[in-house]
Amino acid sequence: MNQTVIIGGGIAGLATAFYLRECGLVDYTLVEQSPHWGGKITSAQQDGFLVEGGPDSFLAQKKIALELCHRLGLDDQLVGSNRGKNSTTYVWSGGRLQPMPEGMMLMAPSMVLPFLRSRLISWPGKMRMGMEMFVPRLPGDQDESLAGFVRRRLGAEILNKIAGPLMGGIHAADPEMLSLKSTFPMFLEMEKKHGSLVRGMMKRPKRTAAHGSSPPPMFVSLRGGLQQLADALVAELPAEALRSGCSVLSVSPQADRYKVALSDGTSILADDVVFATPSYVTAGLVEQIDPRLASMLRAIRYVSTATVSLGFKRSDIQHPLQGAGFIVPRSEGRRITACSWSSEKFAHRAPGDSVLLRVFIGGALAEDLAEQDEPALVRLAREELQTIMGITATPVLAKAYRWHKANPQYDVGHSQRLLEIERCLAEFRGLHLAGAAYRGAGIPDCIQSGMNAARSIVTERTHADAPHQHQHQHSSVCIGT
Repeated sequence: MNQTVIIGGGIAGLATAFYLRECGLVDYTLVEQSPHWGGKITSAQQDGFLVEGGPDSFLAQKKIALELCHRLGLDDQLVGSNRGKNSTTYVWSGGRLQPMPEGMMLMAPSMVLPFLRSRLISWPGKMRMGMEMFVPRLPGDQDESLAGFVRRRLGAEILNKIAGPLMGGIHAADPEMLSLKSTFPMFLEMEKKHGSLVRGMMKRPKRTAAHGSSPPPMFVSLRGGLQQLADALVAELPAEALRSGCSVLSVSPQADRYKVALSDGTSILADDVVFATPSYVTAGLVEQIDPRLASMLRAIRYVSTATVSLGFKRSDIQHPLQGAGFIVPRSEGRRITACSWSSEKFAHRAPGDSVLLRVFIGGALAEDLAEQDEPALVRLAREELQTIMGITATPVLAKAYRWHKANPQYDVGHSQRLLEIERCLAEFRGLHLAGAAYRGAGIPDCIQSGMNAARSIVTERTHADAPHQHQHQHSSVCIGT
C-alpha cells in the first residue's frame, strides 16, 4: 500500500487529505506540530462576540471554497458580507475618514461621476487619472511592481491613497516590491486587451443577480466563524490519520521512498510527501534532498502581522459605522494599516447592543509593530482608534493575535521563481507543495493548492497502476472540478 505524509495542518494540508480521501486514497498521515488544526484560521467565541484571529472571510468569486463548504454540509452556515451603505470602505486622509469613490474596483473606477465627485482625490489627481487612456501599454511580458504599474498608469495620488494601502494591504506587502503579475493579473490583462484600465472597466459586464434578488456578496464567511470549515474537514478525516502536537524533524531519501522522521521518535516511510508548510519551513525539510530547491524556497520572503479585535458597547461609540471599515495610507504616518468594522461587515459578530472592530498592524512596512506583546498591541490599537474614530471608551473585549513571519510576499519575479521551483521539484518523484507561498494566499487558493497536490498524487499512481488511457478519467472523476 502506498503511503502519503502531509506535513502541515492548515487549510491546504486539510484540503489535501480531504481530496485524497474522496479518491479512496486513505493510507496517509497528516502531521501538525501544534494542537490546533486550521493554521491561521482560528475563531473564538467570547461574551457573545465572534473573533477571527486570522482571515474572516473568503472571496465568493473563487468557487472552490463554496463547493468545499457544500460537500461538508455547511450550506446553512454560509453568510455573505453586508451590502449597500454597509459595504463602503473609507480612507484616512488629511485627518478625516473619506469614503472611497463608489464603483472603485481595487484601483480602477467603473463609474466616472462618483470618482469626479469624490473629495478623496484632488483635481490634479483626477486629471492625471483622466489621462490614463493615453498612457501606452508596456511592451513585452516583464513583471512589474504594483507601485510601478499604478504610478505609470494612474498616477502617484491613486497609488498613495487607494491602490497602495488597499491592494498592498491585502498581502501585507510593500507596493514597491509586490508583483502585479502574481497578485492582480487581471489589470495586466486589461491593459493588454484594452490599452487602458478605465476603458477596460467601462467595458466590463456588470455584476448582476437573478431577477428580483440582490447581487451576490463579494465575501463569504461562516456563521460560527471560519474555524467551522477547519473543524468540518477534521471531522471528515479518519482519526488515526491525524497527528497533532507532533513535528517533522527531517525528510530524507531512502531508496525510491522518503523517510519522514517525527519528534516523537517514530518515522514513516512515504511514497509521497506533501509540504503544506511555510516555504522556509519546507526549505529546512528538503535540505537533505536538494539544497538548490531549499535555497529557492527560502528566497520567498515572509513578514509578520497582528490583528487586534476590540468590542465596545454601541452606546459608547459616537461614530455611525456605516461601512465596512477603513484603510490607512502609509503617508499619513499612523501605526495601523486598516480597521475592519466586523459587526457591520458580517451579522452574528457581536451582541445586539455592541460592536466589534478589528485593527490590522504590521506587514512589510512596519513589522516591528506587530512583534509587540498583547497588552502593547491592544494599547496601540486603542490609541489609533481614539485619534481616527474618536473612541475613548474602554473596550468590553480586547483580543490580539500575532502572526510571526506568516505572510508570504509575492515579490517581483515571483512567477519566474515558481517555474524554477517546479522544474527542480520535477526531478524528484513524490514531492508536492501546497499552501499560501505559491499561487495565492487566500483560503480558496490554499484549498486549490491542496486539491492540486491530491490530483498530482492520484495521477502519478494512475500512471503506475493503470493503462495510460484510463489515467485522466480516474483523476477527473474522483477529484472533481
